[in-house]
Amino acid sequence: MVSGISPDGYPLVIAMRVLILSSSTGGGHDMRARSFEQWSEATKGPASTLSTHRYQALEAGAGIYRFGVQIYNLIQKKCPVLHHLYFNWLEVFQVSAHERLLLGKQRFVAVLKKTKPDIIISVHAHTNHAFRAIAKTTLPRVKFVTYCGEMFGGYGFSRHWVDPQADAFIGATEAVCAAAARLGMPNEKIKYGGFMLNPKFFAAQLNTTQKTQLAHTELNLQSGIFTVLLSTGANGAQNHPRFIQALEKSQLNVQVIALCGRDKAARQALDTMQDSLQHVTLRALGYRDDMFPLMQISDAIVARPGTGTTSEAIMAGCPLLLNTLGGIMPQEWITVKYLRSQGVPAQRLKKPADLTQQIQQLSTHPEQLTALKQTMIALQPRMHPDELLNYIVDLACR
Repeated sequence: MVSGISPDGYPLVIAMRVLILSSSTGGGHDMRARSFEQWSEATKGPASTLSTHRYQALEAGAGIYRFGVQIYNLIQKKCPVLHHLYFNWLEVFQVSAHERLLLGKQRFVAVLKKTKPDIIISVHAHTNHAFRAIAKTTLPRVKFVTYCGEMFGGYGFSRHWVDPQADAFIGATEAVCAAAARLGMPNEKIKYGGFMLNPKFFAAQLNTTQKTQLAHTELNLQSGIFTVLLSTGANGAQNHPRFIQALEKSQLNVQVIALCGRDKAARQALDTMQDSLQHVTLRALGYRDDMFPLMQISDAIVARPGTGTTSEAIMAGCPLLLNTLGGIMPQEWITVKYLRSQGVPAQRLKKPADLTQQIQQLSTHPEQLTALKQTMIALQPRMHPDELLNYIVDLACR
């Protein structure tokens, strides 16, 4: 960012250029990259001069990296437990460990020369070390920052998140900041940053009228009936039919909002299933950008224990029931460990019938449901994205 006085005597400010490095392994990395873009447009103050550009560093770098991303997402969708093999292999054979081994270097250099960023923000564990080295060689004055959306350390927290030569490590929680310090990140470079989510998750809670409009008028749901939101991952990882069949078999009177994203076939299958249901009220929805309101009208959300949906559920104060059908990934384990360390039971659903048991328990003991909501609210970060972006601007200006 260059500032000064124009020939007419007015303040002159040229936007600070930000390059965001991401990759579509799962959905959380891209979600945070998009959120940085959205906040750079929505925020006021020093950070309002940010001009962002996003680069899918792995997929754009080489075909083998693109294939690796596809394998990652396929395992997540079909058999999550196999990720223990994939994760541990990547811990040894790091994609971006050394500059000389990185594929697609010239493509990255071309992006750097075209965008000329003042600061680079990496939101992925494998877009650090070599990418930072190449960036510093190409643009010696550029600042390089890692934003890590993980929540806890230990097994499942990739050591590749931590690059001691980076200018800063920003962690979503204080627990993951402590984990970065244990892995060698200098304390003076560590910054607690809170959650980087869509600005809508930092809006005011819905009032009674707004909840009624969404629940009753738009979705035709009834008051006083337990409502569960079935989430889906960015890559279509979901078990909606199995959960719905278990609920129907139990004869529970329950309302289900099933998110299908852009998977038209999944939504069509649920629409067909709805005709045969006698006890479950089903509302199958396509892609929505109003997750914050949907969570607020739900008594609980069923989702894989990824950091993205977990962070969103915390901001909405929505109890989280963890879908771990097919096993649990190492990256998901650290989310479970974080929740439990903060007093959240973090109940795992290992089979569809477990959801029936959880809903029966929470319906019979509403005080437990209230306590869960309060516990989720208590985890909301004290750091606001505006403050985080201002920190980034200040760092780039040093």
